[in-house]
Amino acid sequence: MFKDLTHPPELPDAHGTLRRLRDALASGTAGWRDLASLTRQILLEAQARRNTTGLTVPLDPRLPSREQWEAMKCRTGALPGGERLRITATPWHPPVPDGLPRKAAEEDLRQILLGRDSDQRRKLESYPADPFFTAALGEKHDRYVSIGQRQAARRVALAEPGSTTIVCLPTGHGKTAVAMAPALLASVSAGVSVIVVPTNVLAADLERRARGRLAQQGHRSPTGRYAYHAELADHDRQQMREDIATGRQRVVFTSPESVVGSLKKPLEDASEAGLLRYFVIDEAHLVDQWGEGFRPAFQTMAGHRRTWLGKAPPGRQPITVAMSATLTHHQVDGLDTLFASPQRARIVWAAQLRHEPTYYVTDFPSEEQRQAAVLDAVSYLPKPMILYTTKVEDAKGWARCLRDHGFRRVTQVTGDSRDAERTEALEGWSGQTADDGMADTRYDIVVGTTAFGLGVDLDDVKTIVHACLPDTVDRYYQEVGRAGRDGSPAISYLATTKGDLGLAEHMSREAIISAEGAWKRWDAMFHDKIPAPRHLRVNVDTVPPHMDTGYQTNRQWNLRILNLMVRAGLVAVHPPEEPLRTDGEPDALWLARLEHFRKTAYRCVDVELLGSDARNEERFAIRFEEQRERMLRSRSSSLNELRAALRGDRCVAEVLGSYYRVSDGVGELLTGVTCRGCPYCRSCKKPSPQGSFYRLAGEPRPVLPDPQALGRLPLARYFGDQHCLSIWWKDAGDQAHTDEFVERLVLRGIVVIGGPGAGTQLRRRLQTAARTRPVIVDDDGTLFRDWPGPVIWMADAGAKAPGPELATRMAWEAPTYVVHPRSLDHPRHRGTPLADIHPARLSIRRALEEL
Repeated sequence: MFKDLTHPPELPDAHGTLRRLRDALASGTAGWRDLASLTRQILLEAQARRNTTGLTVPLDPRLPSREQWEAMKCRTGALPGGERLRITATPWHPPVPDGLPRKAAEEDLRQILLGRDSDQRRKLESYPADPFFTAALGEKHDRYVSIGQRQAARRVALAEPGSTTIVCLPTGHGKTAVAMAPALLASVSAGVSVIVVPTNVLAADLERRARGRLAQQGHRSPTGRYAYHAELADHDRQQMREDIATGRQRVVFTSPESVVGSLKKPLEDASEAGLLRYFVIDEAHLVDQWGEGFRPAFQTMAGHRRTWLGKAPPGRQPITVAMSATLTHHQVDGLDTLFASPQRARIVWAAQLRHEPTYYVTDFPSEEQRQAAVLDAVSYLPKPMILYTTKVEDAKGWARCLRDHGFRRVTQVTGDSRDAERTEALEGWSGQTADDGMADTRYDIVVGTTAFGLGVDLDDVKTIVHACLPDTVDRYYQEVGRAGRDGSPAISYLATTKGDLGLAEHMSREAIISAEGAWKRWDAMFHDKIPAPRHLRVNVDTVPPHMDTGYQTNRQWNLRILNLMVRAGLVAVHPPEEPLRTDGEPDALWLARLEHFRKTAYRCVDVELLGSDARNEERFAIRFEEQRERMLRSRSSSLNELRAALRGDRCVAEVLGSYYRVSDGVGELLTGVTCRGCPYCRSCKKPSPQGSFYRLAGEPRPVLPDPQALGRLPLARYFGDQHCLSIWWKDAGDQAHTDEFVERLVLRGIVVIGGPGAGTQLRRRLQTAARTRPVIVDDDGTLFRDWPGPVIWMADAGAKAPGPELATRMAWEAPTYVVHPRSLDHPRHRGTPLADIHPARLSIRRALEEL
């Protein structure tokens, strides 16, 4: 701790709260509440570790006065001489009933203050990484952080061209790496993968991470840039478009608006050349949340995907991956409808509620009382912190209020904030620059709307405060999820008033237009259609008669309606196709027509009518209203469930777990429920043996989805009616050929290997030889037991008796290449070599000749 708060020493290794207080003191601009809040937090952190109980501070005009220390729940005592105070901090938590709830809250706060030393930190069991994962991301990525990450990475790596995979992987389990590894591997020589993210700030952060990984491997894009957005210099944007079209870019992080706008032509060119490898949608729940609201491009990307699939050469269609930490049944259904057609999406479901947050809720009779309580929470609860509101003007008002009360290390981020403002706020809040450098922290508190937080990876956020009622369970949980991303305990405090409910209901309904209004807009677009090679081309800037709507708002409403019509099965939407040249058309006329198309195409979409209902007003209204009511019911139910949980009628975690439950057509995909504390549990239940956890879910262990198509197997004619092919060797001379044989199988698409004979040297050799193909090593036999795709199983040199796993594998219809010594017994006929009686068998030398 500092000996003199007015002259902080140089502490280059200071971190956490100590670093923040150092920066606040050094800046000379911090408010008295900033200094008192951070100082009391350091004292409370020391108390939680039983290290100290107090601190001596000078009475200095640059520091809080004695009255101000006491206003910040610090006890003070004057020391001899009258120039110094001894201060100690009093813990504070949101109000709870006396008795066990209070004791639970006190222990909860202690665990939060312990941070990384807490025994309630999230603990994950890591697993050895597959060769492709390490080859793509570097030697530091030699282990998967969880089995969920392993299964997701394997599924994406094994995905068939043109297929779609939906990945639900909890925060902290490495979603980004799941997509990056196969994307980078697939484009080692040439090719591009596009990763769609919701904000430019997130794109810049991912660019920073990708640049380092690619530099380590000696690869970089021609421009050195990987994030494509409007703030790039024009020449960089133009160069990136050219590099995307020719497959030299490798990976690009961008927005939905860029995908359907300025990157439309480059991505189509890359796909037509067979160079578009992966199309990844990060934060995929926003396709539903934002795509049906103010950013319809999240959904109109679906039409562009269909164009890419149609233009790509056979077997080289881009693979689609949609990723999120949380998904509802409605969201999964929407992703499947929009982005998996004509097939069904495959799902890797590792959903689990966060271990880190505890939930506190207080309902106040007046706005004045709520304001006083929120000010207390901001003053006394640990930093870094986010204060959420629903409306932009409320966020601005709260930022002013906090500054008026003595906070200066506070900033705001809303939907109105420019990218430069978001970047400045994030850097000042995290103390980290965009290029991974260190900077002084300038903010401890961010006041924001739901526009702040997506993709924000400040790992030590400790507190989330809501001065509002979120309009859905999803919004509430997404915002709570900004805290505790390093696995340390965190606190969520929601303060509501009666007036919040009306605003929440209004927010949940306002973006869904009535069937009558939708028909007027659709009818106007239909009658404003223009000629196109196929389907109907409509102008999304069309304004219905007698409707005075702003240009940008009008386009958003029209796109929302088309997206809802897609969900209702009335139409399919495609990107505009270039005009066809007519026979004998003069060059000048053709070029002028083509140039006009390219300048105006962003205003248009091609619409395919799926039956007559799309042009029958009565039938249109029925179909459209069914879809609209389904969405309204879902949102209303979500809000009601949230209110019940916040009233304490149900466990908050149970409500969240029920909300994030998905039917996959066979059964239900459940979300693991963990509750570290909520109003209901603190009042009604005793904690579990794991400390203050009331419910603690086990680590999710998702099943790897079956392959959609096996393709033609190498040596297929030698399998006959068997599903297991015995490849045997007789002596050391034969055995020397086994590695070469396995390498040839891998180069022909059999990339999963396992068994005791698959050693480290072979793994490295195979991935080096495979280059862009992923090599997967089944270390623990999971794939050998459960996965019906083709597997190579390698026995030890001196193996005599096979294990039970080989008997199990041979009993079901799963293609298997068993590479083994001549002495290996048949698993069901001990004492008799497998190579003597198994109908499908080849010597290693003959097998090499056939390959």
